Amino acid sequence: MSYVEKAFYKFIKNIFTSGFRVLFSKRYIFYTIAFFLISVTSTIFYLIANQLTGTETYYTGMVLAADILIFIELSVAVTYIVFGIFFVKYPIKYWIGPALITAAGGTVLLYFLPLISPFVTAIGYFGWILVSIFLTFSVQRNFWGNKVLGSIMFLGKQANEGTIIFSLVAFILSILNAAMGGYLLYYSIFVDRQIFLLVSACFVIVAAILTNIIIFVLGKRDDVFYTILAFFYVFSSFTLWKLTIYTATGNEPSDNIGSIITAVFLIFYTVSRYAIKVKRIEKGIETEIILIEEELPKRKRKKNREITETEEEKPWFLLKIPRFMTPLGVLMAVMGLILSYHVTFLQLITDNDIFYDVFGEVFDKNGLVYFKDKMAVIIIPVMMIFFIINYQYSKRFVNYASPELFRYEFLPPFDELIERIDRIKRGEDSWKIYANMVLKEGVKFGVKSAATKVFISPSKKVAGAIGGAYTKTKSGIGKVFRRKKKEEVLEENEEEI
Repeated sequence: MSYVEKAFYKFIKNIFTSGFRVLFSKRYIFYTIAFFLISVTSTIFYLIANQLTGTETYYTGMVLAADILIFIELSVAVTYIVFGIFFVKYPIKYWIGPALITAAGGTVLLYFLPLISPFVTAIGYFGWILVSIFLTFSVQRNFWGNKVLGSIMFLGKQANEGTIIFSLVAFILSILNAAMGGYLLYYSIFVDRQIFLLVSACFVIVAAILTNIIIFVLGKRDDVFYTILAFFYVFSSFTLWKLTIYTATGNEPSDNIGSIITAVFLIFYTVSRYAIKVKRIEKGIETEIILIEEELPKRKRKKNREITETEEEKPWFLLKIPRFMTPLGVLMAVMGLILSYHVTFLQLITDNDIFYDVFGEVFDKNGLVYFKDKMAVIIIPVMMIFFIINYQYSKRFVNYASPELFRYEFLPPFDELIERIDRIKRGEDSWKIYANMVLKEGVKFGVKSAATKVFISPSKKVAGAIGGAYTKTKSGIGKVFRRKKKEEVLEENEEEI
């Protein structure tokens, strides 16, 4: 496989392997098993009960069990969200008991007052959609901005080149999306006059225009951040395609199994970011984390952070939320939102509809999806504008969304590299010549700079060595190729004479 393929597969593999390790670690395994046990059991009973007909005791028992499991799932979802946000940063002995009581009490309340369940489900459903949009941006940032994988993707690319990565892909997709937005605009005006659909179509066109501004204007300023933003748009386009398809075909709006797979992937992605921290905690290496999360009072934690962090090192304001919640809190909140989303999904794949009796024809189960999809295509350009504004006015956001990468800009231009490879292939040049010259010049300048920095500033040996080696190697290899190119020009002139 190529470097790009290996980088992509490594990114996906790390998400699942690290996520699995965290989910089934000693610290989190109880919450993971509870999540999967509840969601899988409710799915099995709900699907079986939906297929049965009759009045026999077996049928009645299955329907009752399915309903109770749905109420349990909703109650656990609320418990996960509330305790994940507000309480898990305290020692577990103080909140695990109240959490179990809350889950049990919520189940009883929902069972005797079932009209509450559609409100709980709808709030969790829309909450998950909003969180998943943020997570989509985070996935793009952690792929393109990753110090290793991102450096591979930007390998040899000049920072001031004036383009983003795969700009043609984003451009073509923006044109297709703009065409879909135009169709939805036409449909909402001339076929079925829907104000909400009309507004959604306008936002679709705004998002396409904004993407082209990113490609042709803003990308020149920072190709890393605007590549991340462009591919946030690319991977958020699925909702628009779905909205356009069922609008054009006249089918009922619905979600599919792909939505659940995406949700499970985002669970693994969310917890994979805490893999190293969890590993250190379990090995007893990073006792400081345990102290911060469970023992130190709030004021002392805040004071410690102020001492250990400079202004530039402090996280962007939205990234303070997961820090406040702690890794376990983030995991529980995400799982809680997905549980409530899962209840809606069960309604969509069966003949049941818990929403119709409460919301009526405005918000039956299909209307809920229709509303969600239109809201999503509105939120996407709003989020793009929000990120661009933060990039302009927040240094903390810039540090997060535009990390420095190892581009190795000293590599020759692509066309020149291809030409040299062709010359080697034809036997006109030997690859050993270039290899020896690169090694000789690059290593000579790199080692010289590294040694100088080590002796001048012993306290910065590692940083000096790396920085000096990189800078001088870049200069050395650049000289090699310039000198070689100059020699080739002289040889060509001599041949012409």
